Amino acid sequence: MTDSLDFTTPAAPPPPTARPATAPASASPLARLQAKLATLDLSSMPRVSPVASRLAAMGPDDLESSKEFCALIEQEPICVARLIGLANSVAYGAPGKKFNNLEQAVLRIGLERAAQIAFGMLCGQAINKGLSPQWREFLWLHAIAVAHGASLLANKVNPQERANAYLAGMIYDIGTLVIECLQPGTLDLLLQTAENRGLKLGRVENAMLGKARKAVTHALLDRWSLPTDIVVGIAERDPGAIDMNSLSAILALADEMARSGTVLGSVYADTPAPFVLDSIVVEDFSPQLTALVSCGDADLEKITERLADQVQVLRSTAQSFSDVA
Repeated sequence: MTDSLDFTTPAAPPPPTARPATAPASASPLARLQAKLATLDLSSMPRVSPVASRLAAMGPDDLESSKEFCALIEQEPICVARLIGLANSVAYGAPGKKFNNLEQAVLRIGLERAAQIAFGMLCGQAINKGLSPQWREFLWLHAIAVAHGASLLANKVNPQERANAYLAGMIYDIGTLVIECLQPGTLDLLLQTAENRGLKLGRVENAMLGKARKAVTHALLDRWSLPTDIVVGIAERDPGAIDMNSLSAILALADEMARSGTVLGSVYADTPAPFVLDSIVVEDFSPQLTALVSCGDADLEKITERLADQVQVLRSTAQSFSDVA
């Protein structure tokens, strides 16, 4: 395969009267993808519930009572049902006891975590129907693992970012998911390219999507009126542009942590993986990323193991996110 992986610079938008850029019919799949990414119609991106935007803007100190939170979430009946279901799952439910109303569910899950999970569910509703069942389940499971890992890392190196780290982790892959919705088959092509070249999916994704993913992420999250610090934290993935212990640094390392053999091996220990994991699993963390987070190897290993131990929580929460309404 001879295609370059340098798809990080989308072409300039065509003038209003110009036809969209296209690749010749004889071009390789990667070249055709490059042309399509350069002319994505960002105006067709999905909208999100205003409730999600309000939740993203609320810090832990703004959540004064479960009643206030429940009154807000009751505007989204599907989200209410999923939170109650999550509270009754093996991850949160008490043996022999069932929760049948939202306030009980919120008290069981925890107010702050329930608000963060509700935010993720609402974001998921906006794009789930555009994803195949395989990718939907896998990517939301990965997103929840990034969220938990980012929260653990932030608690160690930058506690004031802990809440944002979890919230941002849940939608860290949102740009990739939206590109898949706008250009179906992109994720399959990424994985096939990684397998054919003996590379890791993360590296191929970064190279093939690059600036296109960053542009989509910025445009979508701005459209959803999310706080600027969360938008920048999610969109910026260039190690050379990331500050030490920043939200971007925490998220990037948590992303690799969620792809580690320790975590993926635990997640799929007793259930079939939707894909062959060889091209997905990261054996060692990137030195560029570990240098951006002031956390020693021993602490990173402990955090990774803690993340791997949270399999039931990861699965139950991801299932709530990936269900199509």
